Amino acid sequence: MILTVITIIVIVTTVQRSYFLTLINARDNSILLRYPVNYYDMFAISYVHSVNKSIVLELFDIRQNQIILTALEFETFGAGMPTELEPGQTLTHLPGGGMRIDGFDRYINNLQILVGYNTSHTLHLGKKSIPLDTLVDPGQPVQFTIRHFFTIRF
Repeated sequence: MILTVITIIVIVTTVQRSYFLTLINARDNSILLRYPVNYYDMFAISYVHSVNKSIVLELFDIRQNQIILTALEFETFGAGMPTELEPGQTLTHLPGGGMRIDGFDRYINNLQILVGYNTSHTLHLGKKSIPLDTLVDPGQPVQFTIRHFFTIRF
C-alpha cells in the first residue's frame, strides 16, 4: 500500500527548473524579489537623470539566462547619455519627443544599481512597475541576476 502511494506521487510529480529575475540587496545578499521569466522576456528600468532631470528608460532582454541591454530611451542629451551611435545601432525620434537607441545587444555580467534619493528608480515587468525604493532604502545597492530554482509540479 505504501509503495503504491509513493509510486503514484512519483508519477504525478515532476521537478522543473524555473528561471527568475532575482533582485538581491548587494550589501547583505538577501533576496528582495523573484519574478518568473522565460527566454526572451523583457524588462525595463527607468530613472530620473541626475543632471537634466528627464526620464531615462533602459530596456533589457533575458537570453541564455543572461541580462542583455537592448535599447535606451531618453528625452535629451546630457552627461552619460550616448552622443554617437555604435555599429549596428539605430536612433529613432519618438512621437512624443525624445529618442530611442536600439541595437545595444550588450551582455551585462553584473547589473547593479545604487538606488538614488531623488532618481525614482523603477523596475518595469510586464504590466507591473515596482519602485526600487520600496524594496531597499535609497543609497542601497540592488543587484539584478537570473537565477534558476527547482520547483515541484503535481
